[in-house]
Amino acid sequence: MEYFLTFINNMPFFMIVFFRVGGMLLFAPVFGHANIPMQVRIALALTFTIVLYSALQNNQPPLPTTIMPYVEIAVKEIAIGAVVGFAASIIFTAFTMAGNLITNQIGLDTATIVDPSSEIGEEEQVITVFLNMIAVLVFLAIDGHHWFIKATAQSFDIIPVGGFHFTTVTLAKILSMFNALFIVGFKMSAPSLLAILLTVVVLGLMTKVAQEINVFNIAFQIKILIGFFLLIISLPLLIPIMERYIRTFEKGMTSLMATM
Repeated sequence: MEYFLTFINNMPFFMIVFFRVGGMLLFAPVFGHANIPMQVRIALALTFTIVLYSALQNNQPPLPTTIMPYVEIAVKEIAIGAVVGFAASIIFTAFTMAGNLITNQIGLDTATIVDPSSEIGEEEQVITVFLNMIAVLVFLAIDGHHWFIKATAQSFDIIPVGGFHFTTVTLAKILSMFNALFIVGFKMSAPSLLAILLTVVVLGLMTKVAQEINVFNIAFQIKILIGFFLLIISLPLLIPIMERYIRTFEKGMTSLMATM
């Protein structure tokens, strides 16, 4: 009974923790995917909040007793979670970019399916979905979800409650993540893009050498076959790139939170 009364008295701090955790899980990779029902996400947020609250309740800061200052702190906590969760989700955007580039070059633009790894469940190209699902498996295999939970707990030590400040340094850090996104996306798609480019050049030469052959009737099928063949043989090389890129997640999250 005494513990219950203590919990009721500390409910404002519990909700502050929930706002930050909920903001992170809303945009987080894997946890924030559209194929996870909202009820499950809320349950996960409550579970993480209960665990973190138990560890933080002895060091909780004083909170305002009036509504407007408390709402201001709550908005800041949601913003912290949203920024960190969004930055983490940028990781998977690189794989989406690589899949889109490959799909567009081999001519599968119209073959779209619902991407279960997408936050809003939009339609994506088949290769994009394939790469994203592999990335999710790699993320889980190297305990990336553990890193995210750890980063959530560390955020309360790095950023005190109500201490959120979005500075130019924070913006520069997010922009550097976008820069890495483009580099990784091009690295993953470069072999297929180069091969498709050479295929188009060869087909163009064939139209000059053997004009009686209607190259345009076979070009579409050839590009698809070459594209899938290269994707299969390059997959053992793509997975280490994914793993190395995802492993930068932990340090990237810590350095990002240090700027806020």
